[in-house]
Amino acid sequence: MVIGSPRLTDLWLDRHGGQSNGGSFGDNAVVADFWYDATHRRLFTRSLVLHEVDDPADLRLGRAAGTFPDRLDFRAQLQPGTTVGHVGFVPWTSNGFGAYFAALQGAVRDQGTGYLDLATVTGEYGMTRTGSRYEPQDLIKHVRLHPSGLLEVGFETDPVSRPDVSLLVRGNVEIEGTLTVASEPFGGSQTVPVLACSVRTATGNSRALSVSCGPGQLATGGGGTCGSGEMRGSRPLVETAAPSGWELSCSRDGAHAVYVVCCTR
Repeated sequence: MVIGSPRLTDLWLDRHGGQSNGGSFGDNAVVADFWYDATHRRLFTRSLVLHEVDDPADLRLGRAAGTFPDRLDFRAQLQPGTTVGHVGFVPWTSNGFGAYFAALQGAVRDQGTGYLDLATVTGEYGMTRTGSRYEPQDLIKHVRLHPSGLLEVGFETDPVSRPDVSLLVRGNVEIEGTLTVASEPFGGSQTVPVLACSVRTATGNSRALSVSCGPGQLATGGGGTCGSGEMRGSRPLVETAAPSGWELSCSRDGAHAVYVVCCTR
């Protein structure tokens, strides 16, 4: 079925086949007002708006156990980690729309719970944290939200290609509880004592601004924002042998703010 889609002529539709997905007559070359692609069992349109009355608007993604395309198996269960569905994003290339470069995915944990994952293509060969090899075009799950509410950053990120900073917060950080710092010096797991942490903040108008921790506290992180101008520097403040605060420098005077995470063993 085709409605209001000038590109989808009879000649084009005749040449659209199951193996033409990457050529001039594939789904990669389509922008349609409305088209049900019976070959690939897909529906194309330009935008989708969902409105409801006195009830949430739903967009539900599900995956059944069985044999593609129509044989459902009600006795089988999806294995833990199976991707149920994803909302994906694709680039525009010289060959039309390309493969996914990022996706929001849902994966099975058990019969009643699951995970929410953020995945991107790395563009490089590598090996996931759990030991699976991947290619440049594969989606890698870097962030996972667990059913308990735990947010895991670096879930399947290749340890060899792990970025210098896995979490960048451009703003204030508040920790309600304790901070545990762990290290793996030689492939083993060694956890240092739990730290009691708090956040200290300071504001000012001068280009250079700093905030210090209390006696006996160690600065484990920090940052800030420049109310005007550009940020020229954001670094630990080392007054003795160890970081004891955080300093911020901006290009102009303005309403600036700086914070530091202070911890005590």
